[in-house]
Amino acid sequence: MVCNIMSCGGFSTEFFGGCSMAWIGVVILFFIIVFARKYLGEEAGVPFSLPGALLGGFGGYLIILTISCSYKFALVGGIGGVIVLGIVLSSVFEGIGG
Repeated sequence: MVCNIMSCGGFSTEFFGGCSMAWIGVVILFFIIVFARKYLGEEAGVPFSLPGALLGGFGGYLIILTISCSYKFALVGGIGGVIVLGIVLSSVFEGIGG
């Protein structure tokens, strides 16, 4: 089964059901990216790519959410995407989106 976060297709639509939890996951992922940019990228001096983190985080989140319909696994995959594309690829390819 394929789930759609925009139309809530495939999710339960009650209060704090699957659809609202999927949207809350997007907000949580956004704040993780913003705080990682501030505290890892600027304060700690870790190379951090904001465009890479946004692409990896939200892209991974939406793909996993669409395929698995599980907002929990999607949030873990989104955080993994932030780490891989935001930190690791920025370390490998210096100067991208920094």
